Amino acid sequence: MDVFEAVKIRRSIRAYKSTPVSKEKLEKILEAARLAPSANNIQPWHFIVVTDPEKRAKLAKAPFAGFLKEAPVVVVGCGDQKASPKWF
Repeated sequence: MDVFEAVKIRRSIRAYKSTPVSKEKLEKILEAARLAPSANNIQPWHFIVVTDPEKRAKLAKAPFAGFLKEAPVVVVGCGDQKASPKWF
């Protein structure tokens, strides 16, 4: 499948199974995120993996994030604006 096809058929998921995500799958997802391109290869991001139900419930209190409570794992992407003297 090419990138255009992947973009065309993508969908948003808001209902999750309670099945845990395997460590191998999670590592593969994080590796793909780590390899994503960035301006000047700065890669000003960090990822926080949240599996604890209480922490997921706290995250779910954010606006439009109620669905996070039911997800077996949440990956929070964080950007660092100070990673470069010039933010692109």
